Amino acid sequence: MTPHTEFQKKYYQQVIEIHQKTGFSPRKIAKLQLVPVSVRQMYNWIAIFEAENGKGSPRRIMEAKKSKEQAEMESLKSRISELEESLRVERLRNRLNEKIIDIAEARWHIEIRKKAGTKR
Repeated sequence: MTPHTEFQKKYYQQVIEIHQKTGFSPRKIAKLQLVPVSVRQMYNWIAIFEAENGKGSPRRIMEAKKSKEQAEMESLKSRISELEESLRVERLRNRLNEKIIDIAEARWHIEIRKKAGTKR
């Protein structure tokens, strides 16, 4: 941000430097009366500075993490649904094959399934 007024020119850089060096919040800076700027204005200046320099506020970072986690969660839920559907289809296919074998054994009187104790 380029300060437009004399007031901004005078205090903008001070607010940013104090915030960066000490990590103080705008509320703490106002409480210590380091600069005669309102808390709201300091919040705005810091937010603009951080946005311009690729830094986000902790709140925005947390929101981004939450949205990323939610997207990942949705992806995982859809994958689980796909896998459950695939399992359901395979179970049906297995039951169908079992029925076909049962019908074939009954109709032609031959043992298709290998018995457990059978030796070759």
